Formats: sequence, structure tokens, C-alpha cells
Amino acid sequence: MYSITYALKIQSEKEMKILTVRSDHRGEFENEPFETFCEKHGIIHQFSSPRTPQQNGVVERKNITLQEMARTMIHENKLAKHFWVQAVNTSCYVQNRIYISLILEKTGYEHFKGRRPNISYFHQFGCTCYILNNKLYLKKLNAKAQRGIFLGYSERSKAYIVYNSETLCVEESMHVNIDDKEPGSETPEQDESFVDIQVTEDTLEPDQIVESKDSLEAKPTSEAQDEVASDEAQDGSQQAIQSKNTFKYNSSHPEDHIIGNKDSPRRTRSYLRQEESMIGLLLVIEPATVDEALSDDGWILAMQEELNQFQRNDVWDLVPKPQQKNIIGTKWVFRNKLNEKGEVIRNKARLVSQGYNQ
Repeated sequence: MYSITYALKIQSEKEMKILTVRSDHRGEFENEPFETFCEKHGIIHQFSSPRTPQQNGVVERKNITLQEMARTMIHENKLAKHFWVQAVNTSCYVQNRIYISLILEKTGYEHFKGRRPNISYFHQFGCTCYILNNKLYLKKLNAKAQRGIFLGYSERSKAYIVYNSETLCVEESMHVNIDDKEPGSETPEQDESFVDIQVTEDTLEPDQIVESKDSLEAKPTSEAQDEVASDEAQDGSQQAIQSKNTFKYNSSHPEDHIIGNKDSPRRTRSYLRQEESMIGLLLVIEPATVDEALSDDGWILAMQEELNQFQRNDVWDLVPKPQQKNIIGTKWVFRNKLNEKGEVIRNKARLVSQGYNQ
């Protein structure tokens, strides 16, 4: 039905009538609703020969170009494959505004709109962005921005299409700060020096290590004493830092009352959530039936979590069945929640009503 909508939109925008449409024998064009639409508006629908894509060469080459661009954009930024829709849309959006036809010496956008496109707002697909949180209620000192991934441009509004890494949703927003630098292209100087030191030590031969130790032993006693003094000073500074982090005695809360290891890092209540403690039960395969789900502990926990959510929110009330009324059944839907890298981070089970039985 998208072809009918697009045809009506073009005729309304350009105030012109479509005379002929040429396509292949794919199902999205050769169907009864589209044929009825063509007959109603006097449009001649032509077809290419079956199994002869070369007769529709321009469209086939354009389709291949979009696929190659989308594949490159996804793998270059190491994104999940389910972002292919946004990648293809962004590829088409960019091609219409930057590719110049050799015959017309214009871009597709300029030929259709009659004016040159503005590309100053273009950004790199898949780069890191920060989205202003203007939806959720913010408490004091909470972060105002959420980290996300830039996926493209909106066709219907002046906004960007981004993937919110915290809500795991694709959304449109104008309040976005985009970092066009490639992720992982820059590393701190301290990390580089640490890597260099590790590499030089690992690449030394055993003979070279022995020689270096001999050279240290052959140094004058004054230099050796200076090195020992510097090492002792470093050890003393490290002990001083550790002493600052040690437990300070308090009469109201002595050290004997501490549960667990006092030197362990600080943990919040979210660390002890059940769903994170059960991360080893995550399953990659989505079951097709309830019997398959009941055979795995991970999906049983997901189903129980859905039922507990119904009970907490007081979703239903038990009432007697009205006479001469049918009861609408329910159905379990099992889905895996993925992150931007395509990794399974959560098993989600939904209990939905079978509305088609009404």
C-alpha cells in the first residue's frame, strides 16, 4: 500500500498526473489494490519481462548501491544488523542530496525541489550522541542527557533519528549533541605509554634481560642507594593512599558490625536485583510455543516476572462470566531484548489478549 500512498503524495505535491508506471512482477506492485488504483486514476501499469532484471537495470543498480552502503555503514560502526532499516533510509537520504547526475548536472533533490539542498547538518552514521532527557522525571543531580547512537534524519520533522542506549528504543529528537569522532579512535596518553612498556618488556630476549640485570648490579653504590630510596618513597606514598581508604572506627558503628568485606567497592540496591543475578540464564533462541518456554528456566523467570507485574499494577478483576458472551483468550509472546551490538541482554515474555477472536 506504500506505492499507492507515494503516488498520491507525488501527484498532490507536483500538481501533475502520473501517466505510466513501470515495475517488475513483485508482489508489492502486482496486486489487486494497486491494479484497482491504476484503473481508477487512468494510470498505465507496465511490467518488465519475468526473470529479466536487466530490463529494470536502473532500479536494480540503485538497490544494490543502497544495500552496499547500508552494509558498509553497519559493519564499519559494529552495529547490530537489525538497524538495517535506518541504514538504508539514511543511505537513500544522503544519496538524493549529494550524488550529481552527469546529464542534468544536478542532484536528485535539486531536480525535484528546484533548489540546492543544505547538507550542513549531516553527521556520521553510527557515531555517539547525547540526547536531552526531556521525557522522564529528573531528580536532583540526575544526568540530563542519555547516551545514544546516531541513525539518521527524520523525513517528516526537523529532527534526528537516534537509538537511546538506556531506553533501548529508536526515537526522534532535536535536542541532540553529536560527536562525529569515530568511537575508539583516540586513546589516552597514559594508556599508550602503558602499552608501550608492556610490549617492550614482553619483546625482550632472555639474554637481554640478564644483561640489564647485570648492568643494574654494576652501577655505583650511590646510584643504587638513590633508586632504593625512591622505591621506598613510592611504597610509602602507596601505603599512605591505602591508609586513607581504610575503615575509620566509629563508636556507633564499630568494625565488627560490618557484614562482608569492608574493602570491597560500594554497591547500590540495583546491584542486588534478581534480573541481573540471573544473567547466566539468558537464552538466545526465542521459543515458538509455551511448551518450549516452560522447558527453559530463563523463560520461566521471564513469564513469572510478567505475572508479578500484573499483580503489582492490579491489572484485572475477577468477575463472573456474562451470559451469552465469549471469553477472549490470551497468548504468550516471547522476545529477546538486544543492545546496539546485537547482544541479548534480556528475555522478555508478554501475555497479550487475542483481539482477533472478538
